[in-house]
Amino acid sequence: MFSKPSALLQRLSAKQQYALLVTAFFFLSALAIYALRYPLNPNRIIETFLLWLVLHRLSPRLLQALLYISALVVLLYHPTAALYGRPSFGIIASLISTSASEAGEYLQTIPWRVYITAVVFSLLLVALARLAGRIAAPKFGWRWLLPLCTVIAAMAFSTARESYEQNGFPLRVVPLEFMADSYLMPKAYFAELNKLQHDLQLPHDWQVTATQQPYRNYVLLIGESVRADYMSLYGFKIDNTPFLRRRANLVMENQLSPGPNTPISLLYGLNLNHNGGFQIQNNLVSLAKAAGMHTVWLSNQGALGKYDTSISAIAHKADEVHFLKTTGYDFGHKTYDSELLPLLQQTLQQPLPPQQNRLIVLHLLGSHPNPCDRLTQPPLHYSSNANTNCYIDSIRATDTLLADIDTLLVKTGQPYSMLYFSDHGLSHDKNTYDKNTLSIEASVLRHNDRYRQNYHIPLAIINSDQQNQQRNPAQRSGEHLLSGLAQWLGIRSPQFAAEYDFFAPKADTDIRVLDFGARWRRADELADDPPPLADIHHP
Repeated sequence: MFSKPSALLQRLSAKQQYALLVTAFFFLSALAIYALRYPLNPNRIIETFLLWLVLHRLSPRLLQALLYISALVVLLYHPTAALYGRPSFGIIASLISTSASEAGEYLQTIPWRVYITAVVFSLLLVALARLAGRIAAPKFGWRWLLPLCTVIAAMAFSTARESYEQNGFPLRVVPLEFMADSYLMPKAYFAELNKLQHDLQLPHDWQVTATQQPYRNYVLLIGESVRADYMSLYGFKIDNTPFLRRRANLVMENQLSPGPNTPISLLYGLNLNHNGGFQIQNNLVSLAKAAGMHTVWLSNQGALGKYDTSISAIAHKADEVHFLKTTGYDFGHKTYDSELLPLLQQTLQQPLPPQQNRLIVLHLLGSHPNPCDRLTQPPLHYSSNANTNCYIDSIRATDTLLADIDTLLVKTGQPYSMLYFSDHGLSHDKNTYDKNTLSIEASVLRHNDRYRQNYHIPLAIINSDQQNQQRNPAQRSGEHLLSGLAQWLGIRSPQFAAEYDFFAPKADTDIRVLDFGARWRRADELADDPPPLADIHHP
């Protein structure tokens, strides 16, 4: 009934060997699911376990191949899964939108413990594959195989009844589900991207009924990965935003972003959206051009050529476009936000027709992980945590940049208005962070979609003809950001609710945000992630 065991297993009987293998199948199927951060529900564990069991009986070599593939998948994806979970639309969007240098910086922020765990998990699966090749299955017939196959089919069918977006690949088996996700999600992303590219070619249908623009130059600064509570403008104990704290004329104290990362947040923030969908041809740039403004887009983010992100595709609709990174594949070449200043200066020196005003968008790298790579010099020592030090000073660097931009605008002698906001925030790595205390010095700030601080962003306006500061405590939804930008630009359109005032003290209600899977959830259900103030001190 059993083949001759290997020398390593001679102390066990054939039945004991098989019992050992079956036990290993069960526990390592759960481990593989956990390693890729799929939900550990009974169906998924049982399906994986039973399929491995059946394959071991029918085709041991096929099972070994499947386990080796599982080991490779765990080795490569567990570092990301441990931080951000199973593959999702948001993760795919971030991956496609990430430059080579940003990818390198991301890999450096992953704790070494996570890499070690990935190696250990993958080695266990390799050991299981080798064990499965040494232990033969009992020669039970179809009276046992048929019920097992029926159970697997029934579970797969129950899953398939629901939509793919809710439950994923119908057969929830490691690594088949991951491989299906790895194919279907990029396919869905590129299908969506192609649709967006197609829609961008459609003529906009903006209806501009009036413009009232007291300023010659409107400068929009899109920050990156800045959570409001790490800014002294919002009460943080380290004064890392002295310019904004002193000069901002209007501060929105409770502005939320639509999404937890750049692609999702700006798609819903810079495009006209209704009932959860958006019209990408009706975007900020096309609105400004419809109002007769000259548009300029200056960016320190990547432009990815054939696979342009939706944001860079919108940027290329501007009258003038300049990217410091000409492709997404910059091979580790670092560019700093301050390098945008000469381009801005050149833009401001260009004459405009007397009746035309100008919108200049600067898309920054800001505090994008790894924040240490945003600095041209070492950070000050505020905390025992190096990442925290860099994050605090990366915000200071952005504040300094805003001051330099303000100086350039003052030199033109023309009236101007600046609006600064961040695309999204970050939260502390919960693997190494606990209860307002940095428990391990390797803890870092990361993208996430579970905490309010992933969405609570700064939004501040500076006007050349104002000196006072007003602070608006109203909760404001990122879904209405484009309406607010239109109001800031003095553009009226019936496509925005006439009675809605983005800057009024009345708070938005029923605010919702998007998670990494581009699914809506209530903002008031988000958990809290306070700064580790006990560990932060003045240098």
